[in-house]
Amino acid sequence: MKFRTLSIKRKLFLILMVFTLIPACLLSAWIYTKVSGNWREKEYSNQSNELGNILKTTELQLKEYEKVIYRFYQNEDCARRLRTAREERSLLDYVEITKYFRDIVSDNEKIASTYFFAKDGENFRQDATTTERYMSMYKENPAWEEQIQLKNGAITWIPTFMITTSRNIYRYLSCGVLVKDLESSAWKPLGILVLNINVSFFDELFELLGQKNDLTTYLITDDAGNIIWSNHETFPATLDLDFFACVQSADKPYSEQRYRDDTCIVTRMRSEYNGWNYISMKSKAEVLKAANWVLLLIAVELILLLLATVLGAYIIQHYMLHPIQKLAAAMNAPENELVRVQLSTNQEDEIGLLYRSFNEMNDRLERFIEKTAVMNKKEKEYQMQVLNAQINPHFIYNTLDTVQWMAMAVPAPDICRLIASFSDILRYSISKKESVVTLEEELSCIRNYLNIYEERYEAKFCSFEIDKRIYPYRTFKMLLQPIVENCIVHGFEQNVNEASLEVRGTLDDDEAVICIEDNGVGISEERISYILSMDSDRVGISNINQRLRLLYGEEYGLQIYSEKGKGTTVMLRFPKTSLSL
Repeated sequence: MKFRTLSIKRKLFLILMVFTLIPACLLSAWIYTKVSGNWREKEYSNQSNELGNILKTTELQLKEYEKVIYRFYQNEDCARRLRTAREERSLLDYVEITKYFRDIVSDNEKIASTYFFAKDGENFRQDATTTERYMSMYKENPAWEEQIQLKNGAITWIPTFMITTSRNIYRYLSCGVLVKDLESSAWKPLGILVLNINVSFFDELFELLGQKNDLTTYLITDDAGNIIWSNHETFPATLDLDFFACVQSADKPYSEQRYRDDTCIVTRMRSEYNGWNYISMKSKAEVLKAANWVLLLIAVELILLLLATVLGAYIIQHYMLHPIQKLAAAMNAPENELVRVQLSTNQEDEIGLLYRSFNEMNDRLERFIEKTAVMNKKEKEYQMQVLNAQINPHFIYNTLDTVQWMAMAVPAPDICRLIASFSDILRYSISKKESVVTLEEELSCIRNYLNIYEERYEAKFCSFEIDKRIYPYRTFKMLLQPIVENCIVHGFEQNVNEASLEVRGTLDDDEAVICIEDNGVGISEERISYILSMDSDRVGISNINQRLRLLYGEEYGLQIYSEKGKGTTVMLRFPKTSLSL
């Protein structure tokens, strides 16, 4: 259904919906999007700052443990005893080596055990909690030793492992290094030194940083997705690989990811120190809870707007639509009853003006109908009078033809030429039903017309200079006759002794141009403007001007150039489009 065919009431409803409620809903959605977006950006910023603090603090602590390992090279006595061949080591050597590793554990609360796997196959350890379990785990995971060997003397951080006892489950982080003999020329390896660190130090760092928000999950993982530490113990030892791959492939440090049927805002930072991934996760729903007040505000706003729209629609219906519908019903009244319909209103606005205008229109229409009836009656009477007084043009033409033959019999050649010219004019005016003729036909008629005047005044004052290319151009019949008549009657003022009338026809840029020029008394500019106006007493000239403009366009009216005492030139232009009339 098209909009223009709807009732005004439905149009009002659609307009209110399109321009009030829909924009309000769109604006509300935009506001909520902006607010929720700002909250997300704020959460991204907070998580980035918190992760940055955790990363920096953690790296500082890890570097402290790194110093503990590298301090081995400062203890030349222990290095010398380990450098001694296994079969040559004394009991004192074993005592001093064991004391060195025991001091490492006792001096650092979070270092649970120290292991040294010598190159000669002998192992030294100081382990207060893990007993023999770590030794078996180390043998079961040859990849740990391979990683340490590949680093060739650089620190290697190995993901956490768990030791289960009858009372507790302990989580440890291993830090290993390939120890070398700096006294040898090739820095031969002495063995592998491993520190097992209790991951509870992460919890202490977390508390020191003031990170106690249980709604945010913090994770430290390696590149394989193994979880080194999390502030939530419920997390598995390995992160979901699909989730971890999406986090790693994100274009930005922060992104929205699906995890366990929930959408989370995830921020990730990568440590340049050891390649660990520091990840924070928070449910998007929790983040947007802070923006729920905006939803409530929007809901209240939309309800109030809806109520205001309904109230406004009722007011418009009562004060505007109902009066318009009443007016429409009155205008749809049967024709014989319409003029008698009168509407009453006490409104002083545009509606009241419409009602009063409708009443006035009906009054004028009634008077017009009465006046038209009288005029129609008089018109019929006039037409009867004209018909009774009319002489058949064919009868006139036939009579003139008879007179011409009689003049030729006398003979009287001047009379013959005069009658022949007049007969041609009369035949031209009645021979065609069409009102549009060619310029060739129109110019032929003008020649005959001027022949009559030359016979009448016994003078030759007319000349023609016509380009035959303009002959096919078309115009309405008897166009030039009133112009030529005005030149003779008003231009020469019955003095034709020195009169000159020149008719020229040329082709100018595909336009036919006809100029009728006389050397008569001339016309003033004021008189020219008056002649071309609708109020002119020269009805023929004014009508020609109006008909030319209607037929060809506003720019194709008559152009009159004149100067008092020096003659007048009338120019007519016919466009190329006239060829197809």
